Amino acid sequence: MKILVAGGTGLVGTELLKLLAQRSNVHVTALVRQIPALGFSSDQIVFRVFDYDREEDFQKLAQEKFDAVFCCLGTTRKKAGSDKEFAKVDFEYPRRLLAAVAPSYPIFCAVSSVGADKPRGLYLSTKAAMEKTIMSSGLRYVILRPSLLLGQRQEFRFGEWIAGSLFSRLRPVLENFSEQKIAEFMPIYASEVARAMVTYALDRPPQEGGVVIFGRALFWDDEPT
Repeated sequence: MKILVAGGTGLVGTELLKLLAQRSNVHVTALVRQIPALGFSSDQIVFRVFDYDREEDFQKLAQEKFDAVFCCLGTTRKKAGSDKEFAKVDFEYPRRLLAAVAPSYPIFCAVSSVGADKPRGLYLSTKAAMEKTIMSSGLRYVILRPSLLLGQRQEFRFGEWIAGSLFSRLRPVLENFSEQKIAEFMPIYASEVARAMVTYALDRPPQEGGVVIFGRALFWDDEPT
């Protein structure tokens, strides 16, 4: 399978590449701003320096064929510096990526956010717009709506550190609850999101249309909604 990964150096993207590196039947092109130094190596993964602001780079993608595309692009309002720059990374870049790969009809898998179905504020409204664009593309799709993402980031985020500390203690208790709403808002490790992406896009892909994965299905491999 020919696979394209956008955002491969981010929290989820890095975990996704680790999983894909374990598969012998894939050839992965990972779009990056600069070649990363990863803690693993794989003959299946090729890094390509890509400028999301260059139309020429998207035009080159449109000439290639991919079986699956994973979009892990995302930032924060603080890191982006403005509402406009945030929306560019979390909506405009995924939209342009989707348009570029659409001619080869791959399955398109993207990371969104819990609450995108009832958006309030810039962050969720942007995620909702991205989801709408994917759903109306005509491609088979898998959209994941995780809550707070946990993992080893390059930058320290105090709030996430607090949440991660609490989560590690509470998770054994919370896993015993069957209530979907509890699972829907539980913090989740990036490695678990990556596992869900591989499961629902490669191992159990939708035969037509698409699925939205959230709550228990992200953690415990329930049936998608």
